[in-house]
Amino acid sequence: MSGKMLIAVVGDATSVAGFRPLGFDVRAVEHPEEARDLWPELIRGAHGAVFVTEPVYQAIAEMVAESADRPVPAVTVIPAAGSRGGVGAAKLDRAIERALGTSMASGEEES
Repeated sequence: MSGKMLIAVVGDATSVAGFRPLGFDVRAVEHPEEARDLWPELIRGAHGAVFVTEPVYQAIAEMVAESADRPVPAVTVIPAAGSRGGVGAAKLDRAIERALGTSMASGEEES
């Protein structure tokens, strides 16, 4: 495929709304399981990256794993609006650590 690749964001409307003005291909789902129907389209090759909220990731984790050997899209888990993080925050922390060679303090200490 030639030309620009799209970046998709999939999650609840509140979590993904802010990405639309930035030019992202925003896919709002009312229920995380709805992302299962979107997944085949998202991995066809037009999307270079797909950001999914944690609830969506939990609903499609096995589908993501099955397509992990494809060069695109890169899948990144992001926290949903109002959540503290978890899977998305941990993956983002690991990505930052790999990129910088060191971890960054999140400003919160776990007890």
